[in-house]
Amino acid sequence: MSKPQAISVAPGSTLPASSARNPTTRPVYKLSVDLIDTYKQINKIYYEQKAKRKSTKETGKADDKYDDENYDYIIKNQEAFGEGDRYTIIEKIGKGSFGQVVRAFDNTTNQECAIKIIKSKKPFTLQARTEIELLEQLKDKDQKDEHNVVRLIDHFFFRGHQCLVFEMLSLNLYELLKNTQFRGVSLNLIRKFAKQILRALLFLSKPDVNIIHCDLKPENILLRSPRRSAIKVIDFGSSCKSDKKMYSYIQSRFYRSPEVMLGLQYTVAIDVWSLGCILVEMHTGEPLFAGSEQFDQMRKLIEVLGPVPDDMIEKSPVNNRSVFFNHTATEGWKIKNPPKSSSSRGKYQLETRSLSEIIGADTGGPRGQRLNEDGHSPQHYAIFVDLVQKMLKYDPAERIKPADALRHPFITNGDVQAQPPAPGDDTTRRSKSAPSNTRNERKSEDESRK
Repeated sequence: MSKPQAISVAPGSTLPASSARNPTTRPVYKLSVDLIDTYKQINKIYYEQKAKRKSTKETGKADDKYDDENYDYIIKNQEAFGEGDRYTIIEKIGKGSFGQVVRAFDNTTNQECAIKIIKSKKPFTLQARTEIELLEQLKDKDQKDEHNVVRLIDHFFFRGHQCLVFEMLSLNLYELLKNTQFRGVSLNLIRKFAKQILRALLFLSKPDVNIIHCDLKPENILLRSPRRSAIKVIDFGSSCKSDKKMYSYIQSRFYRSPEVMLGLQYTVAIDVWSLGCILVEMHTGEPLFAGSEQFDQMRKLIEVLGPVPDDMIEKSPVNNRSVFFNHTATEGWKIKNPPKSSSSRGKYQLETRSLSEIIGADTGGPRGQRLNEDGHSPQHYAIFVDLVQKMLKYDPAERIKPADALRHPFITNGDVQAQPPAPGDDTTRRSKSAPSNTRNERKSEDESRK
């Protein structure tokens, strides 16, 4: 092969035009032109994808095609769900800050169930896993299903969402109240509910169980079936072990105990407080303490129960007690005046009222609707009020314990067979329902938790 001949060019001279190559036609130029812009574009795509992968890892968020903008799973009726398509979604039956609940069919057991689908964000996932641990412990300690707490059937992680599978239950007690048009249910039925809830609290307070529910309210107590008074306590998403408390500010506002509001140590006694509030509400149709916010909530307590004991206030952290109370040398601890920013100062005026007056113990029950009805004499009401008063002691050390409450005359007064009213059942005397603004408060009161 002959070697290519070198072109000889004298110093200072140039190649002929026909021999000079245009720089823009050179392969090296073509490969490197706009290289900086190319690198910038590659880096942009790379780092955007990296940031997205990091966000997905931190939040636990599934593929966008499965989630909405609130990290909730997009529910599709009749969709196969879970590993191996074990479940078929029937419909959505509930929604909360945690995520959603669907009614589903278990293709393995051929039974309906409820699946709690947690939001695909890391904090919710971690909280759900704590709930799973507690539910597994409860199931282990209640193998015969005797203590009126919901049973966890299964749990799994699917498309970025932690999922908990429960037995399918019926109406919750708030929905039951709606079915009475907020007129309330009889003392006989309340006795049935109270006995079962107390048994659940007694079980939770056992030394080898040691769990505080932390969010007892009508929505978290469900009928096992529509036409029976048997119930179960659900939603252990805010629960904790007595010796391992995760949060200092818990419970839904209407049912929040004074020790929690004041930032004091709490025990299972906070659940007893909530139960006292629930029992009154189930009879009157209205929340006993329906505060519009935490300051108003404390004032509602004082209106009915009188002043908070000084020693509880003094033990309270300054940041907590300063929300509610002022101290002077002459008057001691007093509830503060309403905030100046309040748009309706009148609603904060203390209006002393007793439990007996609220319940209508001497006037035929709430709004007189139980007058001359069996099981609702002044004597029956006196026993009911006594139990509630013992549940609503300010000092948790003085509050009645579940075991003692189960021996209270109101609870032991026969085992009257009572059924919840059917939707639209008009056997209860008609009366005014609860003020609508109180019910609207319920929609937002959960937002004040934690």
